[in-house]
Amino acid sequence: MGGGTPLGIGPAHSPPFPDQLLPHHVLPNCPGIRQRVGLPLFAATARHRRLRHPSPRPLVFSPWECDGVPRHRAAASIAVQAYKAAGLHNALNNEASLDSFDSDGRAQSHFFRAGFFGKMTFLWMNPLVEKGYKRPLEEKDVPLLGVEDEAGTQYSMFIERTNAGKSSLFWAIVSCYKREIVVSGFFALLKILTLSAGPLLLKEFINVSSGKEAFRNEGVLIALGFLVSKSLESISQRQWYFRTRRVGIQVRSLLSAAIYQKQQKLPCFANVKHSSGEIMNYLMVDATRVGEFPFWFHRTWTTGLQLGIALTVLYNTVGSATIASVFVIVLTVLVNGPLVKYQQNCHNKLTKAQDLRLKVMSESLVNMKILKLYAWELHFKGVIERLRELELKWLSAFQLGKAYTSVFFWASPALVSAATFIACYFLGVSLDPSNVFTFVAAQRLVQDPINHIPNVIGSVIQARAAFSRISEFLGAPELPKDQIWMEYCAPDQYPIVIKSGCFSWDSSENSNLSSINLVVKEGTKVAICGEVGSGKSTLLAAILGEVPRTEGMEYVMGALSDKTVLLVTHQVEFLHAFDSVVLMSHGQIMHAASYQELLVASKEFQDLVNAHKGTADYPNVSTIAYKESMRQIIRETGVIHDRGKDGFDQLIRKEEREIGDIGLKPYLVYLGQNKGYIYATLVAVTNTFFTCGQVSQNSWLAANVQNPNVSTLNLVLVYIAIGSCSIIFLLFRALLTVDLNIESSRSLFSQLLSALFYAPMSFYHATPLGRILSRVSSDLGIIDLDVPLTLSFSISATLNACINLGVLCFFTWQVLFVAAPVIFMSVRLQRYYLASSKELMRINGTTKSLVANHLGESISGAVTIRAFKQENHFFTKMLELIDNNASPSFHCFAATEWLTQRLEIMSATILSSSAFIFTLLPLGTFNSGVVGMVLSYGLSLNMLFLFSIQNQCSLANQIISVERLNQYMHIASEALGMVEDNQLPANWPSVGKIELHDLEIQYNQESSPVLHGITCTIEGGEKIGIVGRTGSGKTTLINAIFRLVEPSGGTIIIDGQDITAVGLHDLRSRICLIPQDPVLFHGSIRYNLDPQGYFSDEQILEVLDKCQLVEVVREKQGLDSPVVEGGSNWSTGQRQLLCLGRALLRKSRILILDEATSSIDNATDVIIQKIIRTEFKDSTVITIAHRIPTVMDCSKILVINDGKMVEYDRPQKLLETEGSLFKGLLNEYSLLLSKAGL
Repeated sequence: MGGGTPLGIGPAHSPPFPDQLLPHHVLPNCPGIRQRVGLPLFAATARHRRLRHPSPRPLVFSPWECDGVPRHRAAASIAVQAYKAAGLHNALNNEASLDSFDSDGRAQSHFFRAGFFGKMTFLWMNPLVEKGYKRPLEEKDVPLLGVEDEAGTQYSMFIERTNAGKSSLFWAIVSCYKREIVVSGFFALLKILTLSAGPLLLKEFINVSSGKEAFRNEGVLIALGFLVSKSLESISQRQWYFRTRRVGIQVRSLLSAAIYQKQQKLPCFANVKHSSGEIMNYLMVDATRVGEFPFWFHRTWTTGLQLGIALTVLYNTVGSATIASVFVIVLTVLVNGPLVKYQQNCHNKLTKAQDLRLKVMSESLVNMKILKLYAWELHFKGVIERLRELELKWLSAFQLGKAYTSVFFWASPALVSAATFIACYFLGVSLDPSNVFTFVAAQRLVQDPINHIPNVIGSVIQARAAFSRISEFLGAPELPKDQIWMEYCAPDQYPIVIKSGCFSWDSSENSNLSSINLVVKEGTKVAICGEVGSGKSTLLAAILGEVPRTEGMEYVMGALSDKTVLLVTHQVEFLHAFDSVVLMSHGQIMHAASYQELLVASKEFQDLVNAHKGTADYPNVSTIAYKESMRQIIRETGVIHDRGKDGFDQLIRKEEREIGDIGLKPYLVYLGQNKGYIYATLVAVTNTFFTCGQVSQNSWLAANVQNPNVSTLNLVLVYIAIGSCSIIFLLFRALLTVDLNIESSRSLFSQLLSALFYAPMSFYHATPLGRILSRVSSDLGIIDLDVPLTLSFSISATLNACINLGVLCFFTWQVLFVAAPVIFMSVRLQRYYLASSKELMRINGTTKSLVANHLGESISGAVTIRAFKQENHFFTKMLELIDNNASPSFHCFAATEWLTQRLEIMSATILSSSAFIFTLLPLGTFNSGVVGMVLSYGLSLNMLFLFSIQNQCSLANQIISVERLNQYMHIASEALGMVEDNQLPANWPSVGKIELHDLEIQYNQESSPVLHGITCTIEGGEKIGIVGRTGSGKTTLINAIFRLVEPSGGTIIIDGQDITAVGLHDLRSRICLIPQDPVLFHGSIRYNLDPQGYFSDEQILEVLDKCQLVEVVREKQGLDSPVVEGGSNWSTGQRQLLCLGRALLRKSRILILDEATSSIDNATDVIIQKIIRTEFKDSTVITIAHRIPTVMDCSKILVINDGKMVEYDRPQKLLETEGSLFKGLLNEYSLLLSKAGL
């Protein structure tokens, strides 16, 4: 090409490469600057968006793209840009206004302003709890998190730790929270030590009750010691739990931010390994599971410490018989070793099954309209149900392993007691009330950590699996940034330069583009053309940085905006209006020159242009096609946008949530599934027998330990027999809980799935996908894994606490004077708590849906976001959403600790009062055995109250997930899929005649009709074009034919059948549509053409041959050629041809095309039009025209304006009619094009 040509190929035309020039302004890719300046500003910007100061202008820096500039200069550049962003410096300098209120009047949490005493006693929660009791909380009532708890701060700290050294992801996270881990560990240690004081105080009190008082009022002092030790135990444990929960939320926020940021950098081919459903699962489920682990972390070492202290107390009580206790504990742990491995294996299989189910479900929900149009809902619903059954299989196996583990550990105290008492018998250790009930109390020290071992194991297994999946995802290959996108202050003469470039979607040796040499001069308009599958879209994606470069060099300057235009198109008639044309074939640039030069020099280009001549049968189509094609380029480049409205277009509905106390409704919903009431009743009955067995054991000891008529051997044997019966009921309880789990989960999901697949399209247009996905991922995960066990433990702990309190009050009835007001206050406090916690959990659910929705939209629009360099803006929005979701979680678990601490101190008051009453009674009123039993139960009252309240509160919060699922289980459904009383003939419709009689369409009762008074007849075999202005009702008419929206008046009759009397599946399966936007599903080519398996391979290959795709498919893996999610590994044109193949397979008498040939080149268009004329010559073909030339050869044109049919006749006659709207539309198109200078 000559020197003036703006585009060239090869070294001869290559300008000096930008790497030879000195950039005026490039941000450095240096950890110190990025961490100390860039990332913290994200947190500040995200926080600033919520404050009452004016919103700042978008920051124009990218902390991740910084190469080649000294650190001090880069830091200054970043800081100046951020500081000068409108209003931001004022907000940062005004810390009071920054931290006090946002634009909605939301104050910062009182926690961050509370003093030491307030934090220790959770007094800072009082205002929120009181407000929640007076009225239902709203989102604006939930206080803001402090800056140090925000996701941006956590992520910044994480990046700093990651880049500071070579530590793994796990240790980088640990290093972020080591101080808080140490502090919470101190409180955990203090809790264990104060807990261990109980048995020692009990032993001394029993001695006092036996008349062995060391000094006067020793009993009173010990009673006071019970109150002090139990209160201190409560304070330390609450701080332990609160601080670890807070760390857990910070970790969850950190990982959520990291996962979101990672998906912004993933190349398009990454969805083969990490689909959108899997990424959603990483953020919504896995990050939550990892965030729960800090709560259990200290249990991993406090369990051993508490067991050691307990064994020391036991040795001090029963001497060498303690060896038997140690033997049973060690044996229990060893026996559970294989069970733990089994659980881990089952959990790994379970998470994979969850990913697969969520992947298919996400794909189905996104493309629900296509499923309904093709009548594939039942098939995809069946696929999801089969995947759900596989998931339930592994869920059952995992929960059974967990059940057996819990039985072993729950039974271990009884086994320890039996083994120890037998050892005492054989070793001759005397059994008296002092050592027996000190042993029983110390045994409870053993029971507490042992009972938590299954939960610790389960938490570790789930967190480990979740963390490994997240780690693998965060370590996935990213789009390389160092090869492209170099920013310059001044525009370069050549903004696009590619030299010997090879590009591959999957970074493999098989390049999708090879030997690409391309130089584009500033300000030029370049058209990229070629046949379907030639690599046009891939080249454009490569320029945008979406396709990894395997060889060569590539430079794209930041000065592209408004100066250089590249267009990928199949419409060749307007190519002469461009400065240069790039002709592609088989992934290579064949020629690049001006339009006239290519016509002379390239036979391939001549064939491409000449092929267009066959696409028009109407005499004046060439002129119209030229102008309309020019309009198409205007539309594609964003100058003019004219897409038909769907009629469903409406504002997204605000997510609904239950308000106030709805009583037992969600519990009844859960238990009402598949004999749930029976299972729950049996769980309660077996647990009652188990608890009564434990009480009977201790009562037997108390009554007979000093009875000379009962030998030690008989005492021990009866004790063991009662314990053995208790263990049997414990086993039944565990197995029944698993049955309740599986049956309820299966039924709830089945109802939800049916409701979603039978819901009308209006539901999907008004409901963001994130709301649905949050329910079928995180909410369903809570129902599967947490609700049944928490329900079972709630029943167990509540019964145990009531029985313990009953025993205490039975023997020391005077304690009722203290217990009665305490119980009254406890109930009132719990009402205060539940009023607030339920609303906080509901708000947590709605804010979680916003997080899921933003993630889903960002995944689907990742290429667009990167192309416009809006990653920072979307990431900042995500940080804000994460914080809005973390705040209700933070205050909800703080409210739990607020309640638990008060209830524990009240129970400590009851224990201390019982001991004090014993000191007031005359010596000998009760024997020391009864005193020991009563106070041993009193000592465990704290633990049982804690366990009961924790599980009740957890259940009250977790049952919100059932409530959220139930909201979508009762969606108003579409009409029946099949009507048994109106079975259609197998060949219906045999003619294809469509009659519209006074048709009226209204999307809801409040709105005005979208279509009204449409009356016309389409004879069988006619070819009809539907045209009209944007929003005139074209798409609504097609929706009405498929009954995506039901007529509010009039009728649609097809071959004599009123379609409202026909089942939806029967109707939609007999009509075929070729959509404008081609949709492919994850699977194979065979699966995408025939998912239900109705056709043979030969029939499918024949259709592919007609669609000009058989060679392309055979070059890959034949009909088993893979299709990734969204079909992104196939070009847009190839995807459209595959959609045409579906129509050819179905070969319906009625075919509807929605501008179906807009994504294919003209040569292929000629073939496709020929196929349609041949294969559907006797069929009724209806074409929705966004481009008028596509309907010029139709039998008739139906013109719709403002929802009314204004013209219906042959196109020639309409063009000849004066005042014709159809003719006016052509004139308007021409006017628009002329105004655009085309």
